[in-house]
Amino acid sequence: MGDVIAHGDASRLLAALTAAGIESIVLATCNRFEVYWRSTRSTDDHAVSRAVDAALPLASGLLDEGAARMSGGEAARHLFRVCSGLESVVIGEAEILGQVRAAMEASNPGPFLKGIFTAGIRTGRTARAVTGIAHGAMSVASVAVQQLRNLQTGSAMRIVIVGAGGTAAKVARHVASIGVASLVVANRTLERARELAAMCGGTAIAIDALADEIANADVVVCAASSEGWMVTRGHIADRRARPLILVDIVMPPGIEPFEADGVTRIDLAAIEQATAEHRRRRADEIPRVEAVIARELDWLQSWAQRRTSRPLSGA
Repeated sequence: MGDVIAHGDASRLLAALTAAGIESIVLATCNRFEVYWRSTRSTDDHAVSRAVDAALPLASGLLDEGAARMSGGEAARHLFRVCSGLESVVIGEAEILGQVRAAMEASNPGPFLKGIFTAGIRTGRTARAVTGIAHGAMSVASVAVQQLRNLQTGSAMRIVIVGAGGTAAKVARHVASIGVASLVVANRTLERARELAAMCGGTAIAIDALADEIANADVVVCAASSEGWMVTRGHIADRRARPLILVDIVMPPGIEPFEADGVTRIDLAAIEQATAEHRRRRADEIPRVEAVIARELDWLQSWAQRRTSRPLSGA
């Protein structure tokens, strides 16, 4: 769905669903966009489809044609897998738990949907505590920086990070730990760029000064998405003839897809490929995590039936 989801769509969709009287939670991360809702009336599912069409400018008909759709126990199981790190690009990563909690708190759902999400978060914590699924845990940001380190010697790098949110902060911390010649943070809101730059010993610039910085950079990391491209072919038009690494770790992608001499790209697909061996090492733990999920789903089924006088599959 990366080509139909843009920056700000999650909050717009949540507002539209709330206005329609739909209890919902919208979970948007760097590589997923999921909508959870509770249908209490026969017209609710249709109302959600209308809200998606209205709030997501490029996603007309998405729920009917282009998205995976689950309900009841199947949807709960998917959420529990997400919270346990089984649906992540990097299996077992822990960042998703904070993202799920933040989505729940931002959505302010009713007690039923909040109870399901709270159970999902508990499941994720339990899975990491009693299995080895999080052993040697990595994140998309850390894997991206490791890929970067494999391509460049750290001490000579001049790095520009586009964005100043949570993902950008993680990248900045990992980059700072390997040592670089200079680090620049570019953001739409200059004050936020300054805050992140101060934390990692870098400098801050406004987004409209990005082309000048890219002209002298060795690496550009895009950690912010927009309705348009954050980094375009035009940004490298005045660049000197030397290698450049473009790292794109957001969904939807923030860097315009183009090929140019001396330009190397790292994106979410490359990161997923790089973590294939990591996924194989953790594969033995997946059955144990699935057992944790199964126990928690049994508990959830009983809880849901007490709350609604009917099983979860019919909620």
